[in-house]
Amino acid sequence: MATKQDYFDAAFDMLSAQGYSALKQAPLCKRLNVTTGSFYHYFENWHDFTSQLLDHWLAERTTRLVGLTRDLDDPLEQLETLLQFSLALPHRAEAAIRVWSKVDPEVRAVQDQVDNRRTEVVLRAARAVFDDENEALDHARWAMYLLAGYQDLDADPDTARLEGALRKLLREFENRYAARPS
Repeated sequence: MATKQDYFDAAFDMLSAQGYSALKQAPLCKRLNVTTGSFYHYFENWHDFTSQLLDHWLAERTTRLVGLTRDLDDPLEQLETLLQFSLALPHRAEAAIRVWSKVDPEVRAVQDQVDNRRTEVVLRAARAVFDDENEALDHARWAMYLLAGYQDLDADPDTARLEGALRKLLREFENRYAARPS
């Protein structure tokens, strides 16, 4: 029998491989080699499943990120942690969710939460580097633009290009932080 986590993992695999339109109950159960009865053991209906999947994504891929950086005092350590976390995201699945959010208001609401929380965590580190609030916000947004743009345009499993772009932005943070008055 599949676990709830197995359903979520299979759903992310399907989103990665085929996009959100392929995410349907019968193919999901077939992928896990389970009956629909097994599905209903964990989920009331398809809407309940997609809601729990999105909540799981928000918790695992964003709320966890906030927790990882909260205990770090050094903004550059925070940013390096964010960079590493970003590289490990399921980019193709996230790209599929972003497309899905364009046609489903519930998905849009979760996508907005994810984007806002991720921006906030980068902004928290940026505020420790840049004295000007607008400049800090611009840099936080640029980091998000790089991530969302990569996911939308490329989402290659080889994240070398994304890492290169994020490292260039991180170098700007580092240079600015080093130039701050003591």
